[in-house]
Amino acid sequence: RHKLKASPSQLRIMHVEGDSMAPTLVSGDAVLVDMTRRAPNPPGIFVLDDGMGLVAKRLEHIPNSDPPAVRVISDNKHYPEYERTADEIHIVGRIRWFAREI
Repeated sequence: RHKLKASPSQLRIMHVEGDSMAPTLVSGDAVLVDMTRRAPNPPGIFVLDDGMGLVAKRLEHIPNSDPPAVRVISDNKHYPEYERTADEIHIVGRIRWFAREI
């Protein structure tokens, strides 16, 4: 709790599926999601519901956007980045840690 500054009830472990965040996150990785950190400022990797399900993506706030918007970025360059307004997505939380089976 001390390092993350979140109570255990505000943390969730989820598993990555797919390759859109490779090489950073790969299918099967476990991620720790801090549900108290929903603002995409500073930029980082978040779990969000984009209307089609939960996904892990890099989010960057787009300054001076009206309405407020974010840039949604996959680390795998085979997936194009796109923009969404704050109303079009629901940010579940910021990914703070991950683990990979060896």
